[in-house]
Amino acid sequence: MDIVVKQNNYKSLIINALFALIPFSFILGNFFINLNIFFFIFFTFFSYNRELISLKFNLLDKIIILFFIYIFLVLTINFLEAWWKNEIFSKIIINKTFAYLRYFFLYVSIKVLLNRNLLKLNLFYSSCAFFSIFICIDIYIQYFFGRDIFGISPVSPLKLSGVFGEELIAGGYIQRFCFFSFFLPLIFKKNKILIYLLLISVFAVGIALSGNRMPLILFILSFLLFFIIDKNLRNNFTTIVLLLMVVFSFLYFNNKGIQDNFSALPKNVDRLIKIHITKELSYEEDSLKHKTPYSLEILCFTHVWKKNKFFGGGVRSYRVNAPGCNTHPGNYYFEILDDLGIIGFCIIIILILSILYKAYFKKNTFLYSANFDLKILPFFILFLVEFFPIRSSGSFFSTNNATFIFIILALLISSIDKYREE
Repeated sequence: MDIVVKQNNYKSLIINALFALIPFSFILGNFFINLNIFFFIFFTFFSYNRELISLKFNLLDKIIILFFIYIFLVLTINFLEAWWKNEIFSKIIINKTFAYLRYFFLYVSIKVLLNRNLLKLNLFYSSCAFFSIFICIDIYIQYFFGRDIFGISPVSPLKLSGVFGEELIAGGYIQRFCFFSFFLPLIFKKNKILIYLLLISVFAVGIALSGNRMPLILFILSFLLFFIIDKNLRNNFTTIVLLLMVVFSFLYFNNKGIQDNFSALPKNVDRLIKIHITKELSYEEDSLKHKTPYSLEILCFTHVWKKNKFFGGGVRSYRVNAPGCNTHPGNYYFEILDDLGIIGFCIIIILILSILYKAYFKKNTFLYSANFDLKILPFFILFLVEFFPIRSSGSFFSTNNATFIFIILALLISSIDKYREE
């Protein structure tokens, strides 16, 4: 009996260590993310295969299963169409579709572990907090000394990347993972609001210095939602708004790089309005000629979507069907429309609306529960922010984004189930 207990503890330790290392693997890159989730899935399936067989799927789980079935249906339809026309079908789409299945196994693995209460979320939160603060400190050092901890110089005077080098994604990393810092119960027993304000300042400055505009907007949106939803913090809503305004104003008026970077945002919005709403042809021609960011992506999306409106071209088909454009259209919803068509888009919208309904609007769920556990709140807010309709983003199907999305979905949907049962 003792041997069995020790073996279970050993398995649990390995699985939780792998899960806690996910924020670190995001720093190291896609290869390490894939390696991490491969071993996480492998140990979960190997250790708890009986639980996998008996796992019961709820409505939200079934919508996700339908989504994965549908992407293979799209692959089959497009493959048969190419075969019928005697055309060569892209191997990229085939490989990416089958590879994307790993996120379903990741989702199921997390569900099984949460059902057995084996996933130690506080360890994951601690890891997220540590690496988010580390990235911020690294960016501060790069800002003041011209090089980060590892001697990496910034690739742009307007944007600091820290350990990410030529990849200008530091702000997005902080925005995603820093939020878990605010749900560590051991840290916030005393002076909770003061520590909140200190951490918000640290993270806001780090994101602003990274030059990533959308992550800063999403960061601000996250904390506004946080203070609105949590009734214990609602009284401090004005304080947090003022703090964010003071921090950003100080940075903006004391850093020309930040001024230049964020001043371009209204110009980009104005250009998009003139191209896609008021339909001014001169702006469209100029965007195509100079390959203007954001504008070009939307023009490419429109062109690709018209080819197959209902079923789409298949997972990651945008890069195949839009030569000369970016590898993705810069927005989750545009990419889903291009790659999976209107039907795939509807499945995603149904999933999002169903989660919102069960998590917030329907009674007896965790946001209405008297036993509401604040450890669940970050997943709900990050879900809302991740699927914010007008945000610019990377590819919905990329390793970085897909891993984060299905982790959040698994944790959130499992949490909704848990609180509905109580």
